[in-house]
Amino acid sequence: MFSNKKAAVAVLLVAGTVLAACGSSSNTSATATTAGKSATTTTAAAPLTNITIALPVAEPVQSPVYLAKVNGYFKKQGLNPKIVVLAGDVIVNSALVSNSVQFTSVNAVSLLTAVSKGIPLQMACMEYNGPEWAMAVTNQLAASAHLSSSSTPQQVLSALKGDKVAVVGGASAAPGIMLNGLLEHYGISTSSLTIFAVNSSAALVTALQHNEVQAIFDTQPIPASAQAVGAGKVVFDTTEISSLAAVPWEGILAAKSYIASNPKIVKSVCAAIAQADNYLISNPSGATSALQPTFPKLSPSLLQSAITSYKWANDAQMTDSQWTSGLAALESFHLLSKPISSSVLSSSYTLADLPPAG
Repeated sequence: MFSNKKAAVAVLLVAGTVLAACGSSSNTSATATTAGKSATTTTAAAPLTNITIALPVAEPVQSPVYLAKVNGYFKKQGLNPKIVVLAGDVIVNSALVSNSVQFTSVNAVSLLTAVSKGIPLQMACMEYNGPEWAMAVTNQLAASAHLSSSSTPQQVLSALKGDKVAVVGGASAAPGIMLNGLLEHYGISTSSLTIFAVNSSAALVTALQHNEVQAIFDTQPIPASAQAVGAGKVVFDTTEISSLAAVPWEGILAAKSYIASNPKIVKSVCAAIAQADNYLISNPSGATSALQPTFPKLSPSLLQSAITSYKWANDAQMTDSQWTSGLAALESFHLLSKPISSSVLSSSYTLADLPPAG
């Protein structure tokens, strides 16, 4: 199954895999006057609704979910979320169908692949658009091939002829599939470079530092961290590719039966995610400060670099036309193992629970 990352990033992991749930219901006081005397009565606030959100990784890519909790957006919607991290999409999908968890955050390829296999899931609202992977090359290659941040993906990939590119999990993992898809899209032979598998994102930086590979390909902030320690230069990001940047990529999904039976809860979750998305867009420095305790091993500069690299979806919105054009882009970059029918596409998402667009 295609996922954002196949291995946890050592430098990004928070302590533990489960975040404590938000605070429970609080009390409010009202003052009543009876027969000239003041008396204080206590009225209990409405209890919060407990939900569990299962994430495939605990990284900045999941910032909307974490920020919605840290900043109290879920609580304002009457929700008490427990966030857990599960290893892999298959486990998450099973948990959704069995209702042991209610929501997850996953990408469009994973969603479409699952639905095409008959797993009844739906996307309810969007977190960010466009897959985000970046490439950093060694300083030597950058100099010899005249590569820089202004280089096109095609220029960079052509310069890697005969070289090794390290990715977490190898060619069959998410970044490997994306890399091979880019090569095919630009008419470059997939055998022109070697995809070198490593077990963790931390190992990517080490491999680049030791010149074991000539490039690394991963989500931010790993390539940026390699540049920060002088191991190489970031030369392109997939968000620069306009057709991919518009793809509805990462969003909140649940089992179709849960969405149909709990529209109020789904709308509340999407409203909280929309508020988090908008805050990430309007105030990345504030979001960085709010999320720093969640990612204590990541420097503020790298965390903000990661936050600003994603194209967060304003008001968590998505449209029918966006999904139709997005599917064409995914097929163009060879990110789907088989064609997706119009019926599978239309059943993979719902617009019924989106919050009002600002």
